[in-house]
Amino acid sequence: MANSQKVYVNQETRELIDKLFLEKISLAGIILVTGVSEKWLQEYVNNKYTKVSQSIQCTKKNQVN
Repeated sequence: MANSQKVYVNQETRELIDKLFLEKISLAGIILVTGVSEKWLQEYVNNKYTKVSQSIQCTKKNQVN
C-alpha cells in the first residue's frame, strides 16, 4: 500500500463512535461526523463485533386467556 499510515484515534472519538452506533447512525454518517477513515472504522466495527456475545436470552411470558 503506497499511502499506508498508522492512524491513532483517541479515546474520546472512540466513545463518540460507540454512542453513534447505539443511535443506529450509518457508517457513512459516522465517518462524516468523526473524520475517521472508512478502513479504520470497518476494522473497529469488525473488532467490536467479535467481542459481542451472539447469544440471545429470552424469557417466556405468562399468557393471559
